[in-house]
Amino acid sequence: MQSLESVEELLQQAPACLLVKYRDPASLTERIRRMLRRYLREEMPSLDAISQMLATPTKKNLRRRLQREGQGYPLIKDALRRDVAVQYLTQTKLPLLAVAAKLGFSQASAFHRVFKGWKGLTPGAYRQAPNEPVEVEALV
Repeated sequence: MQSLESVEELLQQAPACLLVKYRDPASLTERIRRMLRRYLREEMPSLDAISQMLATPTKKNLRRRLQREGQGYPLIKDALRRDVAVQYLTQTKLPLLAVAAKLGFSQASAFHRVFKGWKGLTPGAYRQAPNEPVEVEALV
């Protein structure tokens, strides 16, 4: 049962919770995102490799656990790249080629195409447009 103090605290935090996307740091999805940040500049590990790193019995077991969280491995990789791209574009003045390279894109045209699919704008246009607040993580 909630005490009056805990309810008041919850209500005070509610507006901020609506504005900030909640992430459970203990979730499997977040653990995998943290692991994958180390691989942004190179080829991302396969689901098999991630399964071994997490000491999960099988790839199928890992896939099932992710499904329970409403996620899939390709979605996690894509969302991580998108989020880090947005951070670089909004929080740094790195040239677009450097941002593309930091995300593991060998060609700037591929980065432009993928980013436009994510946000509906090219990276350069997105950088110049007023944007929604981004959740701040340490840049890679």
